[in-house]
Amino acid sequence: MFPASFTSIDFETASRRPDSACQLGLVKVVDGKITDQYCWLIRPKPFIFHGSNIQIHGITPEQVRTKPEFAELWNEIRTIIGESCLVAHNASFDLRVLLSTLRTQRLAVPEMEYTCTRSIARRTWPHLRRFGLKPLSDWLGIRFQHHDALEDAIACAKLLLAAGMDQESTSLSDLEKKLRLSRGRAGSWGMKGPSVKRGRLANSISTKQSSVLPFIKPNQLAKANSNESVRSIDRTDPNHAGVRRDNKDNLQRLLIRLGFIRPLAGKNFVIARELTQEESQPIQQLIYAAGGDLQEDLDKDTHYVVHNKANRMENFSTETIQHQTATRVISADQFFHWMESSSIS
Repeated sequence: MFPASFTSIDFETASRRPDSACQLGLVKVVDGKITDQYCWLIRPKPFIFHGSNIQIHGITPEQVRTKPEFAELWNEIRTIIGESCLVAHNASFDLRVLLSTLRTQRLAVPEMEYTCTRSIARRTWPHLRRFGLKPLSDWLGIRFQHHDALEDAIACAKLLLAAGMDQESTSLSDLEKKLRLSRGRAGSWGMKGPSVKRGRLANSISTKQSSVLPFIKPNQLAKANSNESVRSIDRTDPNHAGVRRDNKDNLQRLLIRLGFIRPLAGKNFVIARELTQEESQPIQQLIYAAGGDLQEDLDKDTHYVVHNKANRMENFSTETIQHQTATRVISADQFFHWMESSSIS
């Protein structure tokens, strides 16, 4: 868990003007948990919509014609934000919209701190090729409706939480320190975005190949060799690309994703001894990341046995199996497919 506290923010605009906010989403995160979500439709001032913007977010003039202007909402919004750090994806856009809208509507601009999840993602996962909110969310398995302000703000919050978990950070400030990112600031004087400090990253993928290891339970799994490749049981099956030798990045993605949703919480697993260490190691990592637990031997508390082939129980005595009618036997391929299909909703 990444016990950070912040407020993620996302604007949709009616036109190319930065002061044309027509929707705002806010998400409060306290100690690593999303506690409150807010969304407002806003009547922009001046009341001008561009067709290209409507095509992006689907908000029409008719939908906001009777909605309040930003000035009518600002006291409520300002109270919700409080003193927390604002977080946005491509934050320069959202902060520019906020400052411009405040100035157009002759509202006092408070001093604010903010950071950008795009910059954080670039420092956390430099091996990725695309850093937009949608491709990053797809990579992590975060489901959302893009270009809805609240949905984007939620995805942004989850993205930051994922980065913090990956870097084993204890706070937002600690994450920024590890990534060597300064915090952005804004006020009546303008804004200065987050910047990269000189020096080598202390805790990035490029220098810490074993970043998936925080999910492994202490004393139950030997520390994995960061240079050791992982592979699936069936290399020819494209559905299991997440554990192929040439796609270790996807194992990392799965570990981060499963740390959010923990679909195996309360479930006990036994991994058949026929699986080699190379085969069983990613399975163990995924079980622990997803909240499950491992047992040495099959007993009445076992929920699943992972075998190299489904429905094989030759290694367990007939007497034992007769008492384990609730135990389900699944293949390694079935297990990987199950974990791949889990998503952050």
